[in-house]
Amino acid sequence: MIYETEVRLTRREEKMSIPVYIRKEYFRAVDLTDKSAHILEFHYRPETVDVYEKGLSVFHMHYLLESKTRAEIVEFYLTDFALRGKGYGTACMREIIDQFGKKGVTMVTAPNGYELAPLGYTGPDQYRKLIAGFYEKTGFSISGDGGIAMKILG
Repeated sequence: MIYETEVRLTRREEKMSIPVYIRKEYFRAVDLTDKSAHILEFHYRPETVDVYEKGLSVFHMHYLLESKTRAEIVEFYLTDFALRGKGYGTACMREIIDQFGKKGVTMVTAPNGYELAPLGYTGPDQYRKLIAGFYEKTGFSISGDGGIAMKILG
């Protein structure tokens, strides 16, 4: 199925339509840190991916395609704080990045933290350190100033 994604580029203040050729929904078996197999259901929409297990939401990602070859992750999160550390985020991120690569995206960037830490963290520095470790575990590189995570696909 072909999706048309409309992206607003702030540096040029123009709109672009970029086709994304990813199946709308599919299932994927993954192994998590508890060494058990889980069946995750991936739902792709223009600019978002939602992942479910047994009908319950486990992961959400919002992304923008800046061009046919460059994607920016705006945000992503586990929908339940209790899922943290169990491998869901890593499995979902790897699968989504793999799908991007199969569709011609060659570079993915993401912010490494935010000015305010999400609920459940002691502050922005703790969150930045944690998220940098997550990105590195999923194959991203962290910029010298620590502000951006980047992954070259190919």
